[in-house]
This record gives sequence, C-alpha cells and structure tokens, in this order.
Amino acid sequence: MRKILTRLLLMALLGTMALIAPQSVQAAPPVPAYPACPGFDVTLSWTGGTQDVRMTRIKDGIIYTIVAGRGTTITVTNAESGTSVTFGTKGSVTRSATDTATGDITWSLSGANLVLLFDKVDLGGPSTILYMGVVKYTTDSNYTLTQPFDQQSGTERDICSELS
Repeated sequence: MRKILTRLLLMALLGTMALIAPQSVQAAPPVPAYPACPGFDVTLSWTGGTQDVRMTRIKDGIIYTIVAGRGTTITVTNAESGTSVTFGTKGSVTRSATDTATGDITWSLSGANLVLLFDKVDLGGPSTILYMGVVKYTTDSNYTLTQPFDQQSGTERDICSELS
C-alpha cells in the first residue's frame, strides 16, 4: 500500500506543481526522502508501468478494491551516500478491503511489490523490502501498519542492506 500511496502522493504533488509552478521550477521537482532504512533515508524514482484501479465494490460495509498493472522499473537511492539499486517489477496486484466502521484496511499484495515501512510510525519499521509473491497485512485508517507482515509465498529482498 505504501508503494501505491507514495506513487499517488508524488503524482498529485507533481500534477499540482505543473499547474502552479513557473516553467523553470517544473524542470527540477524536489525529490522527497523517506525514513525507510535504519540509519539513512531513501529516495524513489521509477519509469514505465501501468497501475490502474480495476474494480471497486461495496458489500456489507466493506469496500473492496483491486489495483493491478504491468511492471515498473524502480530505483531506490540512499539519500546520504548516493548508492542506488535498480530493479524491474514485472507486475503486481493489490487487493484491499476497507472496513467502513473501523477504518481498518486488510491488504493482499501479489507479484512484485516494494514496501517501505517508516521509522517510529510502522510496526517493524524502518525497512525497504521488495516482496515477490503474496504478502498480507493490516493498517489503520491512517495507513499505519498495525499487524506484522504475513508472507504467504515467494521471496523478499532487503533493499536497505544493499544500500548500506
């Protein structure tokens, strides 16, 4: 979910800047750093990919949403040292179920998903991990991780260790 939220936030930010910023500012938008590795922050950049909402439905007070798409090439950079790791993600599917009464969201990620957990906010954070396979977890209405990740299948790649 952090991957999707990060993308949506960055796209909204860049879209807003395009509307209100002079041309010289548009040429070099600021890149935010995220506290998602022990001892250092990371920045993200990506190219390609197509993530779209494929379905949303409401049943018994639960909002079900599926977001899916083709892969993206992602670069994660250590904001202090400049060391970076680039990898392709052949595609992913994100399923969420939001309980309208409590705001809790149950997530199921499949395919290739980069997950950032933040220091002092998320359970088990900070970490930046590429999950390949199926992972499930729960967040509160503020998208803060409330239960540990449950990796159902596949592998994980610790990006922080590669960048340190």
